[in-house]
Amino acid sequence: MKRTVVLLSILLLALPAGMFAQGKTPLQFYAWSFMPDKIKEYNTYFENNWNEKTEVHALPNLGYVPAIQTRIMGGARTDVMYNFEWNQLRWFNVGWAAEITNMPGAKDILADIIESAKQRYLTPDGKMISVPYYIAPYVTMYNARLLKQVGINSFPKTKEELYEACKALKNAGVQSPYIAYWNQDFIDQYLFVYLISEGIEVFDNNFDPVFQNNPETEKVFEWWSKMYKEGLTSPTIFTDHITDFSLMMQQGKSAFYNLHHYFLKSIVAAGGKESANIKLGPWEPGKSGKVLLVGDVIQMSGTTPDKTRAWELLKFYSWKNRDGSYFVPKTWALSAGLLEPYKGFLADKEIQDSFKKWIDWDTLMDLVNNKSIVEQVRFQVWYPNFKDDVVPILHKMVIGDIAAKDAIQQIVQVAKADKDAAQ
Repeated sequence: MKRTVVLLSILLLALPAGMFAQGKTPLQFYAWSFMPDKIKEYNTYFENNWNEKTEVHALPNLGYVPAIQTRIMGGARTDVMYNFEWNQLRWFNVGWAAEITNMPGAKDILADIIESAKQRYLTPDGKMISVPYYIAPYVTMYNARLLKQVGINSFPKTKEELYEACKALKNAGVQSPYIAYWNQDFIDQYLFVYLISEGIEVFDNNFDPVFQNNPETEKVFEWWSKMYKEGLTSPTIFTDHITDFSLMMQQGKSAFYNLHHYFLKSIVAAGGKESANIKLGPWEPGKSGKVLLVGDVIQMSGTTPDKTRAWELLKFYSWKNRDGSYFVPKTWALSAGLLEPYKGFLADKEIQDSFKKWIDWDTLMDLVNNKSIVEQVRFQVWYPNFKDDVVPILHKMVIGDIAAKDAIQQIVQVAKADKDAAQ
C-alpha cells in the first residue's frame, strides 16, 4: 500500500503543471499588443502556479476600446482586462468593470500605493475600481551637451527660459530643438502638462473648468503656439511617431523631449551618437515645476462569472506573486522601464540599480513622490468625448489659426457641454 502511494505521488509530480485546470472554463484576459509574447509568458506562469487556465487576447492599441466593447456587448466572456485610465470610470458605471474595494487583499494593495498615485484607482466617492498597470510622469528630457554648447549650463526653470534656450539651439543648427507628442491621441494631456507646471488649476473638485479664470493661461497658450510658429519644434509634430522623436534625440536633431519617463530607456539603450548626453529634467519648466502623472490600469470585469478566480489573476498581474515578490511588475520594470506606484516595488534594490543605468533615480523619485499631479477629471465618464473635442481646437491654436483667448473659451464650452450631456 505504502509503495502504491509513493508511486502515485511520483506520478503526480511528473504530470504537467496546470493539468488539473483542464476542466475549468479558461479565464479571458484582454490586453493591448505591447510585448504580447511577454503577456502570454505571464499567463502561462499563472496557469502553472495557480492550477489555472487562461486565454489571452492581445488587441491593437489603437482601437482597443471599441474592439473590446464590441466583444462585451456581443456577450463574449471577459474576466480581466487592461484599460486606459480615462476610460475606467465609464466602464465601471455601465457595469463592465467591477468594484474591488472589498475583495480579499484589496486594502493591502491600496495601502502599498504611494500617496501621490492613490486617487488614480478610486472613484470620487472612494470606491476602488482598478489596480495599476504602470505609472508614468510626464518629464522633459534634455541633451546636456547641446545646451552647454550654446552656453546653457542648467536645466530651464521657466517656459520663457525654455523658449530662449530653443532659440539659441535653433541658431546653432539644431533642427527641431523641442519635441513632444502633440498628435490627436495625446495632445489633450499636454493641456494639463503645461498648465499644472505653472500652478494653474485646470478643473475644480466638481470637474468644472476653471483654468480660464487664471490670466496666466493665455500666456501658456501663446508660448505653446510660439514654439511651433517660430520653428522651434518639428514642423510635422502632429503626425510624427514616437520612433521619429527617439531618433531625433539620439541624432542631436532635438535637445528637449517631453513624454513619459520610460522613453529615456530606449534612447539610452540605442547607443546613438547623443544617447549618453540625454538627461532627465528635474522639473517641468514653469512656476510650480509640477508634472502630470499618468499610467494605465487593469480592471476586473463586471460581468465575470467567477470573481474569485479573476481576482487572483488580477492580483498576480498587477501586484504580488504568492511568494510576496512583485513578479510581473518587476519584470516589466527591468525590461521596459515601467514604474509601479507600490512602496515595496520602489524600495527594491534590483529595480533601483536597473533604473540607475539609464535615468537619475533620485530625480525620478522626487518627480513621482513630490511633484506629481493626478488629474481626476481625466477619469470622468464624459472625458473621452472632451478628449476628442479638444483636439482640433488645440491644433488650430498651436498653428495660429485661432487666438489663444478664443481657444480657451472654446475649450471651456466643449468641456461644459460634454459634462452636461453626460448628466
